[in-house]
Amino acid sequence: MAAMLLITSVPGSAAIVPLTSPAEFIYPANTIDFDDGPKGTVANTRYLAQGVVFSRDDGFEILLEDWQGIGRFTTSPPNVLATIKFPAPTWVMHLNTTFSWPIFELGAFFGNDQGYGYTATKLSIFDSHGVLLGSVRVPTNNNTSVDQFIGLRSDIPFYSARFENNGIWLAIALDDMSFTVPEPCTFSLLVLGGLALRRKSKVKN
Repeated sequence: MAAMLLITSVPGSAAIVPLTSPAEFIYPANTIDFDDGPKGTVANTRYLAQGVVFSRDDGFEILLEDWQGIGRFTTSPPNVLATIKFPAPTWVMHLNTTFSWPIFELGAFFGNDQGYGYTATKLSIFDSHGVLLGSVRVPTNNNTSVDQFIGLRSDIPFYSARFENNGIWLAIALDDMSFTVPEPCTFSLLVLGGLALRRKSKVKN
């Protein structure tokens, strides 16, 4: 298993726990397998009812791609979510997610790491004002399969996230994206606990 490196930001930084599989989620998860439509289906707002919208910085559509149909492996065939657009293929190396409610855990399987400088995938999370809370980074295993997991848990609720690779031009490909929403009472305890920890830290400083 590839090592996972933790990266946290200073402004508004959260306590981030890297997750190595969906089995490490504490709360019941919503999982999207992207197999509910044919290749080429636009996915930007397709899963709004499940609480998530996908986007690219350039405003282009994000599509379902038949990964199995092109002879590649993914955790739940046939589809993945990919930042590639046809015709005249236009790739971007990032995928943004915006949630309808506060999230504490997020993860997905990723792949398409086939060289071109793509050696790691990073997942960053942001608060309701777009302030970076923290990130995790997972080195790739250098194949085209969507078979590695990247995920995290935060002690501060986050409202958006960004998956990105460090390559030259290869697209992000994700499958089985999971995110959890604690029950209201648990949510309140987590928020209060996070505030208490931060106040304690400020007193020490």
